[in-house]
Amino acid sequence: MVRLHHTASAGVAELVDAKDLKSFGPKSPCGFESRPRYPASDPLHQKLYFQYFKSISLYSGYLSTGMVKAQSHDTYMPSAGWFPFTSRWSVLLLFATALLCGSVYAQTDRRDAEREDEQKQNRETPVLAGEAAIEVPVVDSVYIVGPGDMLTISIFATQYYNYTLPVHSDGTIVVPMIGKVDIRKSTLLEVRQLLRELLRREVRSGEILVSLYKPRKVKVTVSGAIRKPGVVILPATARVSEALDMTGGEIKDTTSLRNIVVRGPHGVRAIADLQRFYRIGDLDANPFVNSGDVIYFPKKDMSVGVFGAVNNSGWMDYKPGETLRSAIEVCQGLKAAAFLDSIEIVRFNPDHITTSSIHLSITNYDTNPNADIELQPKDLVLIREIPQFRRHDLIVIEGEVNYEGSYSILEGTTKLSDIIEQAGGFTADASLEEASITRRTDETERDKEFERLKQISPADMQEDEYEYFKARSRERVGQMVVNFKKLFLANDTTEDLYLRDGDYIEIPKLKNYIRVIGRVNNPGNIIFTDEWIFEDYITAAGGYGWRAEDGDVRVIKARTGELVDAEDYDDYSLEPGDTIWVPEEPEVKFWEIALEGLGVLSQIAGILGIVIAVSRIN
Repeated sequence: MVRLHHTASAGVAELVDAKDLKSFGPKSPCGFESRPRYPASDPLHQKLYFQYFKSISLYSGYLSTGMVKAQSHDTYMPSAGWFPFTSRWSVLLLFATALLCGSVYAQTDRRDAEREDEQKQNRETPVLAGEAAIEVPVVDSVYIVGPGDMLTISIFATQYYNYTLPVHSDGTIVVPMIGKVDIRKSTLLEVRQLLRELLRREVRSGEILVSLYKPRKVKVTVSGAIRKPGVVILPATARVSEALDMTGGEIKDTTSLRNIVVRGPHGVRAIADLQRFYRIGDLDANPFVNSGDVIYFPKKDMSVGVFGAVNNSGWMDYKPGETLRSAIEVCQGLKAAAFLDSIEIVRFNPDHITTSSIHLSITNYDTNPNADIELQPKDLVLIREIPQFRRHDLIVIEGEVNYEGSYSILEGTTKLSDIIEQAGGFTADASLEEASITRRTDETERDKEFERLKQISPADMQEDEYEYFKARSRERVGQMVVNFKKLFLANDTTEDLYLRDGDYIEIPKLKNYIRVIGRVNNPGNIIFTDEWIFEDYITAAGGYGWRAEDGDVRVIKARTGELVDAEDYDDYSLEPGDTIWVPEEPEVKFWEIALEGLGVLSQIAGILGIVIAVSRIN
């Protein structure tokens, strides 16, 4: 049986019966897949490929005669098509087929090799998560060169030379033309100067550049009063704050950020102050880390307080040697209104119970070294502000005036009439009846009784509590009692109020109508008429509607929001903008009345039964 190669839909090479060749579409110049899809290095691939080309040769020969010889039965079978070619054309066809298949094989092998190289490179390249970036150019006078650093030496002479040299674990580098050079415990600046001096003996002229190509990685231990202590790996250009960030950056409420101990192999080498660094960006308070450092975050112990005219007041950790100047710097400096002539420092006496005050002037403290003092634990620094320092008193007026907006006033001097005059007076549509002044209230003026009643359901209130609650609910908080009509029409100066900072003056648009709402036939606005009473407006609105409660009509005053009984003519007078409300009669349900009646009758019957029973006993 003749078997030919075919690649199935799943991509697996298989040998198929030659008589089934018609069931497979031609997929190459040979009429089927050009080669098995196995890696070139696979022994199975090599074996199948050899058998495959052997079959190609035999099959091409049979194509020339139009017959295929069956291997098992030693007979010839008709091929898929008749090829009237001579043996010379058969040889050429076989040669072209071999070249084409080889080309496809080479291209596929190249793609497989590139894919394998890429996968291998991806496996070998580690992903450095959380690697700290270099914030600023490395300061050569500060950076200590150590094992793992990569240095670059560039020489610009008659020829250009460039060397990238690693610093070995013993602190040495091997420099061409010089040899081994010991650079242990040297700063980058010192290494640069040393190498230039040594290379200058070999290179008489030209420029020599020595630079840090890549900083080394260092292992640092972070411990103390933090939530996630541990060991972190950082570049040598990282600082203490980055070591904390690599642990998650989570600190406890008791963690001190001002007395962080940075301990190297030979003892304490620095004290970090991250609170100072975070607030004012002082890099000296956030030192670089070195290999083998242990960064210890202690708990809070003693503190100092700075309150008053500073930009960030409060308590902070006490740092030994802390001065008033440095404490103010950590508080992000003084405010412009700070009163520098009277700084008070409250300090505990030696008995640690009583206190005494120190008063000093720190005028020109930036340039006066005597205007400073060393603080002690638990000192309290009080910096007061200059009263009314560059303060503007403003009021706002809106509505029907010619020039709305904000106006500057002098408290105790500027009156309401002065501001109306500055605003260009009222417009023709101004409603003096509804004009109002609202004054900003202090939070300390809150009505505690009203706040308590707001938490209670009206059904649970006493009668007097409910009446007080209704009165306070209708009140406009902060509204001043001023009659604009008396002041500006009758020239009554007793209504001319002195204005204060934050006052808000509103002049509404004139409403020359009375609003009628509720159970009337045609609710809406009706033009105001002086002589009319509420019933006239209801008549003008079409009269009472169906189920109107005509005995309980209410009037809502536009200026105060007060709700009054419409029939109490002596308690009010209708004014433009007022609202007349006709309520609806409560809906009476027959079954509810019947049930209530049956309940009453049953109670009466029960009482009568008891009376009769008692009388019979007697």
